[in-house]
Parts: sequence; structure tokens; C-alpha cells
Amino acid sequence: MNEQTFGALLLENITSQWKRFPYYKHLCDGQGISLPDLKAFVEAQEYHRVPSVLSSAFKLSKGLLLDLNDLSVPGIMQVSSSTSGDASFVHTSNAEAGVIRESYRRTFGIPGVDLAIGFAPSLRILRALSKKSYSKGAAALRMLLALEGSVSHYKEFYISLDVDLLRTVLNKAIHRPAAIRKMRVEMIRNIIAGAESSKRPLTIGGVALLLRPYLDELGDGAFNLHDLMYVVFSGGGYSGIKGSIRGAKIDKPEFMEKIARVMGIDRQFWPLRFKDIYGFTETPALFEGFWNIEAEDFVFRPGPDARLYIVDPETEAPLRQGRGLLKIIAPSYSGNPAAANVCVLQSDAADIVSAREDGSVEAITRIARFEGASVEGCAFKAAELGGL
Repeated sequence: MNEQTFGALLLENITSQWKRFPYYKHLCDGQGISLPDLKAFVEAQEYHRVPSVLSSAFKLSKGLLLDLNDLSVPGIMQVSSSTSGDASFVHTSNAEAGVIRESYRRTFGIPGVDLAIGFAPSLRILRALSKKSYSKGAAALRMLLALEGSVSHYKEFYISLDVDLLRTVLNKAIHRPAAIRKMRVEMIRNIIAGAESSKRPLTIGGVALLLRPYLDELGDGAFNLHDLMYVVFSGGGYSGIKGSIRGAKIDKPEFMEKIARVMGIDRQFWPLRFKDIYGFTETPALFEGFWNIEAEDFVFRPGPDARLYIVDPETEAPLRQGRGLLKIIAPSYSGNPAAANVCVLQSDAADIVSAREDGSVEAITRIARFEGASVEGCAFKAAELGGL
């Protein structure tokens, strides 16, 4: 998407959002910004001046579901994995949900690779959890959209967590919860060994927390894959928590070393074979990050369908170096956003690797939850304006 196309789509989106969501109009009014001002910002490509909605405004506890979502648009309610216990709800048009699935297919799917092992809950589990997450209509956990997109790329896709159907039926008879079945380590060993012996490339990935225990069971030196394996993570969880999944905190450099020792992947291949996908429920945008040996972390770059700024937490002014919050502008392809999420300020912080003259960021690293209880920036006060 070139700059002209992006600007035209953003102008259509931001105009629609301003007219249809009183919450957003009120947010702009509080900063003295009118609709003509918004149009001027977009036409001048000064996207950083567009006011953003804080991602936490979409949390259920904020009571803003109807203020931030247009439920009249045909679509689904996208629901976060709720690591904090307070889920986000973002209404998503059917077309936009399709774009998100395709983005995950493109980023998790590796060209020329048709075999994958996903360390994640199965589609069956995620669809059941999605149905439970929102009782008023169709819903999808963001992880479900990610897995649906990822699975569509591969001819063979094995999943590490699924429902044990027989035990679940028996449990149901005695009013006990569903039984979960973990893939046996020997099955994983056989899949990888088969790929190694046949020189068949494969992808492993998903939630890092679910992969970590298997590495110890497989053992160092189990395989000698060199450049046959791709490792693609999505959904974070390095802190040791991902939704209801709990585990030990993951030290990323040590984790990559462990994967390399178990799988037999030469260090020279890490920047080409180790990838992470950063995204969150409140925006359709995804950011691909490849392992950087010098940074000892993934370095992420925005795609052509989004603009990224790292901003000062107090003023929301764009930074050109240092560390700040992620401000993401990602218009809906339909031009008629189903939620007020065209421009979102995420409560994650990152270091700038490189930035352009206009303040937009080309690359970032070390993404982590922002810790700053005293933040007083405009977007952090959005939910309080006018008693909203």
C-alpha cells in the first residue's frame, strides 16, 4: 500500500470514526481538534497528530463497549485472551476479520513449507472459548483468528493441545469439566525426525510457554536440522503468563539457545529462521520481528498497512530515539470501521531501532508491558473525559 492509498483510506476511516463514535468526537473535542483538523493532519501525512484511543478503553471493566463498537455492522466480537482477567471487546467486520486471518496466514506461513506443529490450543478449544466469551452474538478470540489463518497455509498441521473427546463425554456425565489432551513428546519427536530424515522443511511455533516444557523432554542434540526448521512465535507470553496459561518467565536469549541446541540450528540461521509476530486485539495490524543477534531480541517492522510511532507517555509526542509507547494507525480496509480503533495507543513500550524524519518508526525492539502508574498523557485520560 503506497502513501497515497494509505492516506485516502485513513481519511475515509477517520472521518467515519469521528462521525459515528461520540466517544471519539468527545476525545478530539477535549484536545481542541475538529474534523477539518483531522483531515488536515491526514492530508499533510502528519499521522502522529491524530488522537488515539487507549487500548485499555476496550476493556470490559471500562463499560464502554457500546461507546467504542458499532454493533450494527455485520461481523464478530473480537475478544482478547484476557491475561489480566479483564478482556478487551472489539467489534470487527467480517471483511476485517478475513484480513486479520490472512495476515496471520502470511506471517506464520512460510513459503514452500507445508508441515507445521503449533504449540497452542486447538481450533475446537478456541471456538468453544470464543462462544463462551460473548453471549450476545458471534465472537472470536484473537488467538482463534490467528490459528485459523495459520492452519490454512499448511498441508499438515499438528496441534499440541486438544480436547480428549472420550474423557470429556465421561466427565460430562458426572458434571466435570472437559478433559484436555497434550500431544505426547514421542509424537513430536517422530514428526520432527521424519522431517529431518526426508529433508522436509517444517515450522514450529505458537505460544512460547507451551513449547518450553517439550524442549527439556526432547533434550539437547535431539536433532540436526540446520536450515530445515522455522520457529515462529505469536501472542507473547514471555512474562510467564498468557491468558489462563501459566509457566516460568522466559529469558529470550536463553530460550533461543535452547531451541538451537535441541533442534540443531546453526547460529547463522537464527536471524532468518526465528520469528515473532506482535499484534493485539485492539488493532488489526501485525508486526513481524526477526531475531537480532546483537540486540538479543526480535526486531519488529510495521507492514505497509499500518503506521507506527513510539511516543512519549506524558505528551504523546513522537520520539526518534529511546523508549516509549506504541501508537498504531491501521485503517480498516472497508473504510467503515466497526470499532473506534483506527488509531490506538497501546500500553506496551518498545525501544526505537530506527525512525524516519517524519517521526514514524521503521523498526523497534524489546517490546514489553509499560510500567508507569503516574502517566498523565491525553490518551490515558480518555475514559475520564466528560465522565465517560
